[in-house]
Amino acid sequence: MKIHGMLMDSAKYPLLNLKSFLSLGFMILISSFLLSQYFDFKEFFGVKLSDSISLVVILLAFLILSIATILESGYTFKIIEKSLTGIKKPPEMNNFIPMFKHGINEIIIFIIYSAVPIIIFLMIVDALSTQINFGLPGLSENIIILLIILLAFLFFISNILFTVAIPYMAFKGGSFKEAFKIIDILRKIKQIGLKELVIGYLIVVLGLVAIGWPVLEEIIESANIIGFVIAELIIAPYIVIFSARFTALIYKSHLSP
Repeated sequence: MKIHGMLMDSAKYPLLNLKSFLSLGFMILISSFLLSQYFDFKEFFGVKLSDSISLVVILLAFLILSIATILESGYTFKIIEKSLTGIKKPPEMNNFIPMFKHGINEIIIFIIYSAVPIIIFLMIVDALSTQINFGLPGLSENIIILLIILLAFLFFISNILFTVAIPYMAFKGGSFKEAFKIIDILRKIKQIGLKELVIGYLIVVLGLVAIGWPVLEEIIESANIIGFVIAELIIAPYIVIFSARFTALIYKSHLSP
């Protein structure tokens, strides 16, 4: 299947199981709502809460947020896993324990792959921000520019590796260690073709993140609570499911052990 066919398939795919689509959207809506409140629940509820009650409410909100985020990651893994087996509809939002486990694994894998870019990013923030100080030595403007270029390069490389590592892990049965078989993953990248992988990656990153997310933000700002609900309940899950399906199809297009 060519890129155009993958895009067409991925565009229709999220709407083939509206129950799971809306279930994911509801989780994203709850997560985004909790984040949007900045955990300022005293002001939100409009009542005077004691410190102990406030702490319980904040911890409960953080727990709900964490569970929803992990399940969202687990569901994207499930989409990739099922897509690789040839299933053409989004999987049901069920079997939460395995989904939770895969969600934790995917988040940890992303953090590991992104560790170096994250460190460089923090160095840049420390150098440019007057309000954030990690205690790092000062950096000249030239060094900061070089770090920004290095950050962009390493972020791109780490995301390409991560993009292939997750479906590779899914194809190999979901074992955590499979995501770090770098030689095999690099061999798979070569088999897919770096050009095709980069084109696909840029379509998703530039098309959805650089264009889709600002549009989503605009809807939220212009329509207030109604736009917020539409964006998080419908647009956000569509982007998540589309991206997971597209990732699986790129991998599957050159599928071999």
